[in-house]
Amino acid sequence: MILNYFNKFILRISSLHFINSRVLLVAQIMLSVFFAPPIRSQEETKPVAKVGNQIITIEEFRNRYEFMPHLNYSSDNKDTLRKEFLYSLIAEKLWALEGLEQRKDTLDKVKSSLKTLEKLFVKDELFRKEVESKILLTSEEISKGLLRIGRTLFIKFITTSDSSEIFGIYNHFSKFNSFDSILATRPENSISQQGPFQIKLGTLADEFAEDIIFNLKIGEISIPVLSNSKWFIFKLVDEETDQTLISDNETARNKTISILSERKRRALAGKFLDKILGGRTISADSGLFNSFADSLIQIIKSRIDETIIEQQNNIELTANDLQKFLVKFDKEKLNSTFVEFDSIKLSLKDFIYYLMYQKILFPSTKPNRMKYLLNSAVKQFIEDEVITQEGYKRELDKLDSVQKDLNIWKNFYLSEIMLQSFGDSVKVKEAEIDNYIAAKTKNNSEQTLINIVEIFTHQIDDMNTILDELNKGASFFELAKKYNQREYTKRSNGEWGYFLPALAGQIGKIASEMEVGQIYGPIKVDDGYSVFKLIDKKALSDSLMQITEDSRDYIRMKLSLNKVNEVINKYTARLALKYNVTIDEEILSTIELSELNMFTYRLIGFGGKIAAMPVTIPVYEWYNLLKEKTEIP
Repeated sequence: MILNYFNKFILRISSLHFINSRVLLVAQIMLSVFFAPPIRSQEETKPVAKVGNQIITIEEFRNRYEFMPHLNYSSDNKDTLRKEFLYSLIAEKLWALEGLEQRKDTLDKVKSSLKTLEKLFVKDELFRKEVESKILLTSEEISKGLLRIGRTLFIKFITTSDSSEIFGIYNHFSKFNSFDSILATRPENSISQQGPFQIKLGTLADEFAEDIIFNLKIGEISIPVLSNSKWFIFKLVDEETDQTLISDNETARNKTISILSERKRRALAGKFLDKILGGRTISADSGLFNSFADSLIQIIKSRIDETIIEQQNNIELTANDLQKFLVKFDKEKLNSTFVEFDSIKLSLKDFIYYLMYQKILFPSTKPNRMKYLLNSAVKQFIEDEVITQEGYKRELDKLDSVQKDLNIWKNFYLSEIMLQSFGDSVKVKEAEIDNYIAAKTKNNSEQTLINIVEIFTHQIDDMNTILDELNKGASFFELAKKYNQREYTKRSNGEWGYFLPALAGQIGKIASEMEVGQIYGPIKVDDGYSVFKLIDKKALSDSLMQITEDSRDYIRMKLSLNKVNEVINKYTARLALKYNVTIDEEILSTIELSELNMFTYRLIGFGGKIAAMPVTIPVYEWYNLLKEKTEIP
């Protein structure tokens, strides 16, 4: 059945209903932007720093500082931290400017990534105009909501799509009062056996049905109610009251307004989507889809085999999987038309870059199940493109808010590419490793060996996912098993084995000062990003100490990291002179900042999410080089 469906591969977009599958009356939450850009005051637009023709405003500094974790800086002191963070933000701008000068913005991967982000921001602006701006609540709606906010109702229900059947059942109740006995003979009883269904303010998509239920008395049965093409009869079996909401007027009012606004948001969004999506038939190239799916599935399976994942479920599609696909897949097919509607032609490559901003989890490695989920992603891709094109018709891509968001990410991507190119150019000679070992082990009668588990990734998006899962309490060891991409530690699930801290550069120094169990990172390393956990320390006499080939690999990597760090900071100092960096220390010291600093997502209107802001890579030592020397080597 599934294979036949793939061969046809015609998408029919019909009216959209935001309904939960358990009970057709229950509403699904529409994603919206978790923070809408406030009206910016003149104070917020003041520059904290100027970098060439770019400025870092108070607003940008605060957003970048507050929406991302602060890791791998030299101190927890607030004043030092905000300075080093600003220096790192300036470094990002400097490397981006240099990238522009070298025309890195013309690279295909940069243009494709930015176009995908632009579409997300355009879609978000359309949501604000068509949904958020039209949410209005009357005083009567708020008053009615306040009477219900603290109530939890417990109901049972009978449902059918046949109006004759539902009225026949209702008439039977009026004579025999036998709701429970009839329910016991019906399929709906399987839900009731799990316990009565809970109804609160805003649980139901249908306000009329909510009114009917909230006006019932315990034991009372409702009249037949038509909702979303199905008939329902409800019975109220119990009720609870939350006294804290009843007594706290401010909390009750805020919660009521939030729930009612969300209901309006769902209704407005559903109506708008029905208008632009309803009844359209859009086709995608089935042959191209199958070629894409087969190739991608093979890449994912190879990655699973290499990392020895024991539990092959909830397997995430990673940005690295997609990057490998882009390199491996036939270029002509990649650029050929995959989806076409109106005058819009979308290539398979457009779809691949779209997937990089989606979270897809495969429940198993069965090809048909994986294809089914990829097929669903194609459907969502087409819907999102139709929505986005409506935004382009209105020229929302030209709005200052869209261009501002896009420019932040453009600077990030350009700086990443430039830093990566410098990292790739650094090489470590065998003689340097020998000299390093001799210098570090000289005159030491006893050494402390340490062992760490590292999660190394090539892509920043993967590291963002790891940080998010760590914040939610996920096991570091399980995440290392799942995400670590360093070739020579894949088989050990990220574990390095015991090594001398002195032989491992900055990571060794940091790890030696950590307590067992502590986690540090992420840090920018050669060819990617790293976060690590100290799992053990032990003393070992010099006579038992042996430098293995694996130890030399670690030393080579650490020397490379040290060289990269030195080269990057020296070159950043040169760029600071070239682009005439200026900093307003007074403004910097007076900016009010929250200290939450956790990885934060930005929810996109009409569905989707991205990192609230790019991760700011710590590159701050250039500032001291600039202060200490008038001429940077």
